[in-house]
Amino acid sequence: MHRRSFARIHRTNLTKQGVLPLTFANDADYSLISAGDVVSTSGLDALLRGNLDADVDVVVRKADGSEVTIKTTHGLSADQVEWIREGSALNLIKRKAAEEKAAAGQQ
Repeated sequence: MHRRSFARIHRTNLTKQGVLPLTFANDADYSLISAGDVVSTSGLDALLRGNLDADVDVVVRKADGSEVTIKTTHGLSADQVEWIREGSALNLIKRKAAEEKAAAGQQ
């Protein structure tokens, strides 16, 4: 999802649902995306491994095959990255509960 800005509560709600809220570092870069472009990310793997300082860029592939790389910011906390990595906060809670239940059964 790309937006010009997010209210703090909206950003938190997105991350709890497993959505990565990125904003472009340069507002003028919004004009670089057109209908029909294919958008992907670069650097997301480092962020999901826990590097909160990782640069996550948006890579835009144009219809003619050319690519444009757009710098973004994320401002995510370690907890928010974990929610995104798990697919949502609820998935994380479910996994941890199952692990605790399994651990209790082994005692």
